[in-house]
Amino acid sequence: MAQIPVATAMAYLAAGLSCLPATKARKHPAIGSWKNWQSRLPTEVEVRAWFSNPHDAICVVAGAVSGNLECMDFDQHGELFAAWMEKVDTGLLAKLVIEQTPSGGYHVFYRSEEPVEGNLKLARGIRDGKQKTLIETRGEGGLFLCAPTEGYVLQQGDFAELPVLTAVARQALVDAARSLDELPAANCPPAPAGGDTGQRGADFAPTGGKDAWELPPGDDFNARGDIHPLLADAGWQFCGLKADGNEQWTRPGKDPRNGMSATYKDGSFYVFSSNAAPFEPNVKYSPFAVYATLRHGGDFTAAASALHTLGYGRAKEPTLGVTFSLKPTSAPGQCVSPQPEEGPIPLGTLKRRFPEMRPVLIDGFLRIGETMNIIAAPKTGKSWLVTQLAICVASGTDWFGHTCAPGKVLLIDNELHEETSANRIPLVVEAMRKVNPSLPNVDDMIDVWNLRGKWKSIADLAAWLPKFREAGYRMIVIDAFYRALPKDTDENDNGSIAGIYNLIDTFAKQVGCSFVLIHHTSKGNQSQKSITDVGAGAGSQSRAADTHLILREHKDDGYLVLEAVVRSFPRQEPIVLQKAFPLMVPDYNRSPEDLAGKAEQKMPKHGADAVLEIDELATRVADLVDEGKPEPKTSFVLKIQKTFDLSRTKARCVFDEALANGYVMCRRGEGSPFGDGPVKLVFRGSRSEQKEES
Repeated sequence: MAQIPVATAMAYLAAGLSCLPATKARKHPAIGSWKNWQSRLPTEVEVRAWFSNPHDAICVVAGAVSGNLECMDFDQHGELFAAWMEKVDTGLLAKLVIEQTPSGGYHVFYRSEEPVEGNLKLARGIRDGKQKTLIETRGEGGLFLCAPTEGYVLQQGDFAELPVLTAVARQALVDAARSLDELPAANCPPAPAGGDTGQRGADFAPTGGKDAWELPPGDDFNARGDIHPLLADAGWQFCGLKADGNEQWTRPGKDPRNGMSATYKDGSFYVFSSNAAPFEPNVKYSPFAVYATLRHGGDFTAAASALHTLGYGRAKEPTLGVTFSLKPTSAPGQCVSPQPEEGPIPLGTLKRRFPEMRPVLIDGFLRIGETMNIIAAPKTGKSWLVTQLAICVASGTDWFGHTCAPGKVLLIDNELHEETSANRIPLVVEAMRKVNPSLPNVDDMIDVWNLRGKWKSIADLAAWLPKFREAGYRMIVIDAFYRALPKDTDENDNGSIAGIYNLIDTFAKQVGCSFVLIHHTSKGNQSQKSITDVGAGAGSQSRAADTHLILREHKDDGYLVLEAVVRSFPRQEPIVLQKAFPLMVPDYNRSPEDLAGKAEQKMPKHGADAVLEIDELATRVADLVDEGKPEPKTSFVLKIQKTFDLSRTKARCVFDEALANGYVMCRRGEGSPFGDGPVKLVFRGSRSEQKEES
């Protein structure tokens, strides 16, 4: 790891900069909470102690603490940097400190005579079908990585000699950047003083003007609307609740462990991240403004009209704004969460609305909001496998070579006692830590809910969804699925099982997580079945899930074959896993095609081959006879059928052939342990004995 020199950090501190060690990959301070250094400079002792240890990056806190420092960030490989320089006076441009970033972008640094605002988006554009920020600032409360972090190279000036600009000069730089904005606001009100937007729903009425409404739709939504499903649908993640009631939210695409991006309390959604488009930083959004921004591109009038069709608002004239359609409206006092309009959607609209796939949880296998089945025979080790998977997700480590996005996990266990879980999970953690000593502590990332003897069905989980969302779970495991089915559910009923999977999809959407369901196989040899046919119960289970993953026994003892059918990823090749208790370990030297039971399967025989097979099996029938406990002919034929995996008809043929050749013989069962009557008991025999009996 490249180390930032202590001398460099001390020089930055001497220049009045609040400098902190950072982790380059996360672009985040490496000292935990850094709130203190947003308002005070670190001491020399603190800086020496921090940078005496190896750190691969250094960051600086912008704003008043660093002398009204501001950084102008040119993103998207700096595509607008040259155009911006052409708009700036050359004399002013020569004063600035400029560095290039690893992505090819640019940072421009200066201090202002007057306090600077928080982070600002100055220029935006559409790239690859998605809105991107092209130029923004890091101001009050923000921070940035800088040289000598690897990849950050000074092009002009020195951090020890930052220029101090007048308010006029600084505004000239900002105006030059804003002139390059490609997305002027349309039908969207400017943020009023104080950073509030959309608080006044009465300003936007779908028809007749605000005077025609006793209760405008926007105000009604502010009073009883729910923005939680709106945020979850847009990819925002709930990451905690503070003691003062402030909800903490993380923007789409950001790891919740790297900090929050917004808060929500008392009808005010406050965004302070500069990377949370389409929201602006340092602005408070009412529920109505959140809805208008996320669902209608900031068009508040269109948003008010849509809310009215969903039952919000009350017009003074009963027919005002009424559309004669069959869309249901809400009853008085009922909270309606607006959903996207139903019905066909033009492809262009669909592409704009969903420019990217859902976030990946387990690369190659599972995305957020999806459901995965894990199917295996009883006592195969599937619960141990899932424990290993849960730890990989909780710690953000690879699962058999597949990257896992870090996230909190809930294990709902219907089979194990609390004592078993309390000892089993740490056992797996310690075994994984021997392989990967850097495995982080997962005690606070895995919650366990043991329900053995305290039955709850999947439907009962609905009441717990708000708590699940509050906890921030990214993966919920139900082990075992059959024990969580609602009462009187027929496991073999396709309609019932499909309905349960639909319910799980709804739960996943509301919580913002993925579900993993552990289930068992049907009886019999599984080696000849297709992947989607492995699993007890209705076939709809494999079709309803996004990933159907199975474990089957390998022909070699102590090994399993893992196979999967996936919906939103490329095909995954099967792999062999070794049962290295308590872990499963990939073995790439064995063939996944060598399934246990596969070799024993024989093709149907015809003609002379069939006769030859019956003759061969007949010679082995005598070995099935227990001389100490003869058994009836009917059960003995069934024993032949099961032993040699035959049809009932062929088993009778084999018995008749063995009887004809004297390998076995039959006697009446009078006075036998099986009771009186004409029951024929089977004994070991010979040709001579058979003739004497006849």
